[in-house]
Amino acid sequence: MNALRYFALLLAAGTLPALGQIHYAPTTQHYRLHSTVRRITEQNGEKSDGTITNDQVVTMAIQASHGKSALTDKDTLHFAVSLDSTNMSSTLAVQLPDVSVMQGTTVTGDMRPTGEVLNFRSDTKATDGVDRESIVASMAHFLVPLPASATNGTNWTDTASTNVSKDSYSIQTTTITTSSVVGDTTYGGQKAWRVRRQSVFKMTGTQKQTNQVVSSVGDGTGDGMYYISSHGVYLGSTASQKMNMTVKSAGTVIPVVQTVTSTVEIAH
Repeated sequence: MNALRYFALLLAAGTLPALGQIHYAPTTQHYRLHSTVRRITEQNGEKSDGTITNDQVVTMAIQASHGKSALTDKDTLHFAVSLDSTNMSSTLAVQLPDVSVMQGTTVTGDMRPTGEVLNFRSDTKATDGVDRESIVASMAHFLVPLPASATNGTNWTDTASTNVSKDSYSIQTTTITTSSVVGDTTYGGQKAWRVRRQSVFKMTGTQKQTNQVVSSVGDGTGDGMYYISSHGVYLGSTASQKMNMTVKSAGTVIPVVQTVTSTVEIAH
């Protein structure tokens, strides 16, 4: 990159105002999500290595209450997230859930301009062997929540625990996420904040199979960078996660290493 072009980019980036003055704004955007799960297991001296790939397109529409143009942290925004398409494939010898039954699902709710979700709902039903409740919840929390007082260099920590029991299995997870506003940049041609989110998590689970119970324990870490424009539009993210698990079945101990990479980008 020549010096003049580099200098021009520095001028274009500028400096953003305090994050507390920037909120998620009314907009409609289409996003493309791509994630890859690589799972490596070893049993009886034989190693298995395969991937699960998931591609989705979602639409997120945000509307302001009563057509307000100037927003404060206490205002309410209405949102609707629609799962336009989804496709899952695998090179592993596993039976994948039929996520196509979720295509067309829309989740609606209310949120603060900071991204704090106040409530959400969907008419989807928990059937077809798909964990619909979890998918609906993840759709509702599509945006990264930000403290109203955050500015460059601000850090905050969130702790989340889940306990899911369905059919023959149960899973408990605890995740601690530390987030930081690490400055501004130019992303996709727009001035944007960079929000880094780093997580540590633990999980335990059991699954009842014919005449036996399969148990698993694991822990891991995650790291992601999220970009929010100075106009309040979520522009995309990149994230990775690694988990080490131990699966016990019929006296056999199986080590599992699972790595997840994911990207979100605006679909043009």
